Amino acid sequence: MTANSGFYDHQIIQYQATAEVTSSPHAARLISKGNIVFHIVDASGNIPAVQLARLHAALPNDPTAGNVLNFIPTEVGYSGGAWNLQIFHWNPGVTPVELSKDDDIFAAVAAGQGTLEVTSTLVRCPVIDFAALR
Repeated sequence: MTANSGFYDHQIIQYQATAEVTSSPHAARLISKGNIVFHIVDASGNIPAVQLARLHAALPNDPTAGNVLNFIPTEVGYSGGAWNLQIFHWNPGVTPVELSKDDDIFAAVAAGQGTLEVTSTLVRCPVIDFAALR
């Protein structure tokens, strides 16, 4: 299976991802137990180039959507296995910057730079390379 690259706490990680749809956003949040995978899009619905630049430079052979995980194995609070997909939408007129930590995403929402969409999608994405983060 191919590895995807993404971010956790401003650092690059690799993971495998398979998605499944639950009955509702509420169900996805309950099943994921607080684990979130954030997908970042601009006002047109595309992934901003700045979100992908560092990942493409570091791991040019890995596919990436520039996603951000809020928990990884070994972190206090990690509850295993599944993440609820939430999509951060940059507002029109705002110049996107790299968002590589959940705190950055929540700060951008609080500052009115974008909105967060909670989906009914649950993503199983085992983290396969996080040794440098332990």
